[in-house]
Amino acid sequence: MGTTKTYFALNAALLLLALPFAAQSQQMPGNLKGSGEVVVTSGGGTWEVAQKKAFFDPFTRDTGIEVVLVPEDQAKLLSSAKLGQPEADITSIEGGQLASWISKGAVEEMDYSLFAKDTLASMPDKLKNKYGVGALLYSLAVAYNTKKYPEDGKHPMNWMDFYDIKDFPGKRSLPKCEKIVGGGLLEGAVMGDGVPANKVYPIDMDRAFAKIGELKPQVGRWWVAGADAPQSLIDGEVDMAAAYNGRIFAAKAQGAPLALSWEQSLLQYDFWVIVKGSPNKENAAKFLAYISRPEPQAAFAEAISYGPVNNDAFKLVPKEMLDILPGAPELAKKQVFQDYDWWNKTGADGRTNYDVALQRCVALLSQ
Repeated sequence: MGTTKTYFALNAALLLLALPFAAQSQQMPGNLKGSGEVVVTSGGGTWEVAQKKAFFDPFTRDTGIEVVLVPEDQAKLLSSAKLGQPEADITSIEGGQLASWISKGAVEEMDYSLFAKDTLASMPDKLKNKYGVGALLYSLAVAYNTKKYPEDGKHPMNWMDFYDIKDFPGKRSLPKCEKIVGGGLLEGAVMGDGVPANKVYPIDMDRAFAKIGELKPQVGRWWVAGADAPQSLIDGEVDMAAAYNGRIFAAKAQGAPLALSWEQSLLQYDFWVIVKGSPNKENAAKFLAYISRPEPQAAFAEAISYGPVNNDAFKLVPKEMLDILPGAPELAKKQVFQDYDWWNKTGADGRTNYDVALQRCVALLSQ
């Protein structure tokens, strides 16, 4: 997603509605108390403000451990870790990047012994990796211009509709090859070709690229930056787009004639990781155990409309938010968890599915 944080940071309509700090200190395990500091990367802006209210300030207040922030720069952080002097203890990365960080020897193993049992029990298994713990949920969905397709009329509901140019004419916006994973290009294509949501993986690449090839003449914009998809809809350049829900909500809150459908949307996620050689490894583990509890997760979800990684947090947010938070119980029934393990799986030739798909995508779009 590039820097995923930017996609939801614009959602001013829901900004800073975080739960009162008092609610966040309930049932905190005593083993999280400590001293010293933990250094965390931050993307700044409204993203940092929301984290400060939901995570950083309450953690320091309740544990005695100071949170020190440094600007997010993953290339710089990886270089510092390689030298054995990481400039941060913790950072968040896209789920699809975790395998790369592991292969580079850049992350520590997670210490889940500090997590409360009920915290672990209420987190999806996909978000409890040996080398990282879930940070947030977001979604890639079918979005459309309501001037062309009114919400109360016939409008695209899923990827089958997105790829149906007969019943839903108009230009489309799809991600460029650089965003083949984050933009859900292949997943959307196979569902658009009739593959059921629960049968998406393993992805049939031949089928996916054949479908993309069919739609290619109708693609008015191939996007890289997440802002491009909603902007192309607003400008009238396209009528529907594969887009991140946070971007669409932010634009809609500012009056743009946009909407999206949750049906067959991809449920995507980031991981928090502890950087290899972290000088504050124990404090880092305590921080992650603390913020993974339902109260901080609910506070962050309210502040910036990311889906929480703790299912119990959905019980704490206002009911009206359950219609817009990725991973919310009813929405999750319509969604597809993106399978990063499949994307990182290596074939007999030593190439990952991502490597193969990227090469094929570049070849297709260059034709």
